Amino acid sequence: MNFHLLDWIILILYLGFSVFMGIRAKKYVENMEGYFVAGRRVKVALGSATLIATEIGIVTFMYFGQLGYVTGFSCFILGVIGFFGYLIIGKTGFIVSELRRLKVITIPEFYEMKYSKGVRILGGVLLFLGGVLNMGVFLKMDGVFLTQTMGFSPGMLFIVMTIMLLIVISYTVLGGMFSVVITDFMQFVVLSFGMLIATIFVLLHVSMNELADVVVRRYGEAGVNPVVNPHFGWSFIVWMLIGSVAISALNQPAASKSFASENPEVGRKVFLFTGITLAGRYMIPMFWGVAALAMFGPNMDSTLAMPKLLGAVVPSGFLGLMVAGMLAASMSTYSAYMLAWSSVAARDIIAPLRKKEFDERTTIMLTRIITTLIGIFILVFGLFYEVPATVFQYAAITGAMYAAGAFGCVTAGLYWKRANIVGAYSSLALGGFAPVAFLVLSAFKDSLPASLSFLVDVNISGFLSFVLAVSGMLVGSLVSQKKYPPVILKEKSI
Repeated sequence: MNFHLLDWIILILYLGFSVFMGIRAKKYVENMEGYFVAGRRVKVALGSATLIATEIGIVTFMYFGQLGYVTGFSCFILGVIGFFGYLIIGKTGFIVSELRRLKVITIPEFYEMKYSKGVRILGGVLLFLGGVLNMGVFLKMDGVFLTQTMGFSPGMLFIVMTIMLLIVISYTVLGGMFSVVITDFMQFVVLSFGMLIATIFVLLHVSMNELADVVVRRYGEAGVNPVVNPHFGWSFIVWMLIGSVAISALNQPAASKSFASENPEVGRKVFLFTGITLAGRYMIPMFWGVAALAMFGPNMDSTLAMPKLLGAVVPSGFLGLMVAGMLAASMSTYSAYMLAWSSVAARDIIAPLRKKEFDERTTIMLTRIITTLIGIFILVFGLFYEVPATVFQYAAITGAMYAAGAFGCVTAGLYWKRANIVGAYSSLALGGFAPVAFLVLSAFKDSLPASLSFLVDVNISGFLSFVLAVSGMLVGSLVSQKKYPPVILKEKSI
């Protein structure tokens, strides 16, 4: 057992305070806009802190740590790409400022404004399925991290996962976005301390010379050059360059922070200031993964190496604070993601199927029920599903399931006058094809003919999803202009 009395005291006090503050936020929920987008009152500093906390949870540390362990320093390219993706959005307001100006609550809401109710439902289904599958492995990865760092036996995994889930659901269900924003700011502060403490103790045990030596001996050029690394290559890099903008701007949990901002300019700045810290937040857990390779060698389970390292090098007391920081990060991610996907299911899939609209109270209640069901799903799914690639690549391909089609629909809908309903349907359907094919066919990859083997290459499938989505929008719109003329958007007052 790595955890001692002082660690438990720190952790329990922190968790108790987080739940109390999250549930207390319920009193600020006056209506549906308050529940889903915090009444659109969020300023730059708070918005940036909550977006940073949302975008890096324990699962993020886990899959970046795994990448560091299996690829060496070459995975650092992801930090650079991610930084530029957020910088583009933050400097130009690309997509996010326009959606905030239209006062949408969810991304599929835009589909009905620009295209039709049917496009909204299809887009909502893809967004919901891709989003829930995307977070399907989060809980298990978080449970593995905690059992390894705290020194529990593998048999405790289910209990740890269940406790985490109950804590997050309790305040997310009651307080909505107010709970998410309030607790995220707190968690951002604790997370920053936790990362700093962990890095200091890692450096006390493993020198930079040792890290460089083990990467060169183990991986050679592939350890520093992503182009020749078998996990990456050019298809991966191009996919990530496109996806860093598309997924960042159109990932509902991240985009909702812009929607909750005071105005479009604030929403843009939230992405700008978040992006400034992004490269470091990606590279630190990657660095821990490389350190685990240096300390334990190459023969460990790659998902266990990084958390095992932290459990071994961080002493009692500091370990409790670090775990509190990691739990802080994870709670931020879960609360934002659960609220995002449940709001999409309630407002963009179920509600449009009815002739009469739900009132605000019913919509909020339905969202709370769906949030609970999502929690149950990720608990069961995480325990039994075997990821067909690295955890990062799984997260990226499930993200592409909705982001590729959304990129075609939203970008064209905002910036191309000829975008129409046929292009939208084509973009959504084709954008989701390659990721779905990858997830399904991966279970049968040993029996696939050679001509279809590219569909189970996660990097090719991810890149192909964006190519097909954009092609679907362009061709579908151009061949159907006369029969289905584009809809002109009417801007709402800020």
